[in-house]
Amino acid sequence: MDTCTIETQDKKEEVPERSDKRLKFTGTVQEDMTQPQKQAVQRTLDGHSISVMPKVRTTDGHMVDWDRNIVVNQLMKETGLATRFYNKPGITRKEAQEIAKDTERRIRQMDLKFLSGPLIREMVNMILLERGHVEWRNVSTRVGTPVYDACEIDLGSGFEAKDNANLQENAETSHKKKADKISKEQYLLLLPPRLADLHLNGDLHIHDLEYMGTRAFCQDWDLRYFFYYGLMPDGSGAKASVAGPAMKAEVAILHAVKALGSAQTNFAGGQGFYNFLTFLAPYFEGKSYKDIEQLMQMFVYEMTQMMVARGGQVVFSSVQLSPGVPKLWKDIPVVYKGKVHDGTNGTVRRTYEEFEREVRLGFAALMNVMLQGDNWGKPFNFPKPEISIEPDFMQEDDLFNRAHPELPTYDGLYTLAFELAAKFGTPYFDNQLPEYRGSGDGISCYQCCAYQFSANADADDRFDDKLHFRDGMHFSMGSWQVVTLNCPRAAYRANGDDMALFADLKSLMDQAIKIFATKRQWMESIIENERMPFATQRPKDPMTGKKGSIAVDIDSLVYTIGVVGINEMVHYHTGNQIYESKAAFKFAIRVMTELEMYARELGQKHGIEIALARTPAETTGQRFAASDLLHEEYADSAKQVVQGDLETALAKIKDTHDLPIYYTNGTHVPPGADISLAERIKIEHVFFPIVDGGNICHIWLGEGSPDPKGLKEFAMNIAKNTQVGYFTFTKDMTICLNDFHMMSGLKDACENCGSSNVEQMSRVTGYIQSVSGWNAAKKQELADRKRYKVAGIA
Repeated sequence: MDTCTIETQDKKEEVPERSDKRLKFTGTVQEDMTQPQKQAVQRTLDGHSISVMPKVRTTDGHMVDWDRNIVVNQLMKETGLATRFYNKPGITRKEAQEIAKDTERRIRQMDLKFLSGPLIREMVNMILLERGHVEWRNVSTRVGTPVYDACEIDLGSGFEAKDNANLQENAETSHKKKADKISKEQYLLLLPPRLADLHLNGDLHIHDLEYMGTRAFCQDWDLRYFFYYGLMPDGSGAKASVAGPAMKAEVAILHAVKALGSAQTNFAGGQGFYNFLTFLAPYFEGKSYKDIEQLMQMFVYEMTQMMVARGGQVVFSSVQLSPGVPKLWKDIPVVYKGKVHDGTNGTVRRTYEEFEREVRLGFAALMNVMLQGDNWGKPFNFPKPEISIEPDFMQEDDLFNRAHPELPTYDGLYTLAFELAAKFGTPYFDNQLPEYRGSGDGISCYQCCAYQFSANADADDRFDDKLHFRDGMHFSMGSWQVVTLNCPRAAYRANGDDMALFADLKSLMDQAIKIFATKRQWMESIIENERMPFATQRPKDPMTGKKGSIAVDIDSLVYTIGVVGINEMVHYHTGNQIYESKAAFKFAIRVMTELEMYARELGQKHGIEIALARTPAETTGQRFAASDLLHEEYADSAKQVVQGDLETALAKIKDTHDLPIYYTNGTHVPPGADISLAERIKIEHVFFPIVDGGNICHIWLGEGSPDPKGLKEFAMNIAKNTQVGYFTFTKDMTICLNDFHMMSGLKDACENCGSSNVEQMSRVTGYIQSVSGWNAAKKQELADRKRYKVAGIA
């Protein structure tokens, strides 16, 4: 090829001659040049027209001269990530220089009026792909969103607008959604391509993908930690004021509130306190019921008015509530006011048994505050009250009751909880009576939208030390990550072959383990770089002045594998839904047993704890169903079993993926199944001992208000005679935003003033929220739900 030589300010360069006789000049027109100089640069050489490289608009807000070496240096730096994430070498300087020259040549050919950093990067990435370097392209590409999509997010539509009903309509939510979009793209690019494709294709779902590289999933906290060490909201003490241990009840309440708010910066999911009232009770000593109720009111309002969680939402929170001091804790030394009151270090030995009065009054106060509702009469959606039904409280402490006739009994306190259930459907009932729950011999709680965590002496050789808070040791229970399997799709592929179905599901579990391993590897770097400070904090010990115990025992966090669509899987595989034949029901049990056994096998093999769970699936059930309809290989199969409004979904599927279709949550009977409540419970309770990572039985109530005592009798029947470990009664409600009138049922207009400016409310998955924020699938499920009249409904 013929060449000609072009002289720039500091060098001469040979440029290939093009057939159209037009060459692009490699120099740059400088701003300080005179007009003749600029014209000279635009001269004609050997009859060929020459133009200049425009300046570059950088992403950090500057205009700079084109410099090929910047491309070289950027490639050298960025492709180094391939070593960190893919265990492959980065680019050599020689190849980087070749790519930079190639990029420059292509830019010259395009005769552009301006250059931008993103445009240059696109061209570089195209060359990387052409040369077969996908891994270098993946770590060198940009993540972000088109301008149009960003504008849609600003207005509350577009990207994942209805994925989380707890999000508020505000600018912080818009900011979060943009950040989510970038983060999800980033982590999918950095995951091994096979794992990323499994998520994108809908074979499995990586929950809270936007936080996969920076946060653990959810956490249940031991309040004693903060009552001993105080509060360090930023985890380091460098950015925020550090408070010593609370000395007064009001401060203890505020520390509890702020601890959960601060924890949300380090975790993707819910935050909660187990054994909440027992640990808080010493601060209530000697206080009147009225004072305790005021403190409980402060706690509830703080938790529902702190718009500080991700995207300006309230903290997704829960508290485990027992009506008295559990037997396990009666003789354990109290931890509060910066001391362990065990009779050492100048303390008088005091145990939690001494605070039975305060626990009972605290329980009554919290129930009464929630019964009142807020100033409009709406229910409080957080903190979720987890009412613990324990063996310890099935019989009254007659000796204590006779000595304190002014205090409520256990039966009276449980009745209060069911008054709240009858009025608002707020409480969740944590049934610890079945043998598989441990019968009160260990620590067990439900968290988030029904994930279960536990600790006991058999599995934890430090259990007794944690029980007694020795050297600051305490209980911290939570999850690293949740990955959910698309169970119906596995059935479509198996095509009636049992062994093929089991093999497919187990293969997906193997892939989940790889995702967990990737997560842990990434998180180790995060922790090493002190980017998870609240969870890894080591505050000043108030007794020794040295660094105390770490807040979260990182190694104790579990890995959760969830299931969605067991009903639809069984339906396709056997021809019947889970409730339609004994054969289908038994096959569902067989599948779940296989998965539970394999989860244990994988846990032992990899030295981690794996929990099998029913996924709450606010979005996952819809996402899997839509993905299968979109996939040519699975569409016909999915049409046979999918729940919801299939006709509308098929009409809209080319325009949106927010469709009114879904797979049933976990191992549940479909919400619209026309069977009795007794039949529903009889089927669903069998799966609770198998699904050790968490499950829930939803009982959808009609418009009427149940009699609290009748509701309690019915619920205690469930607790004593079934294996249901966690259940709730859901009330549909409507609030008029015109005259603030509260109504039972889902109303389109106010029965009081006739206004259509109303907000419907119900339980979306594991929490109560306004229906307007639900996605199309959850709204369809709301319409499909079979509602029951439980004993005593008026």
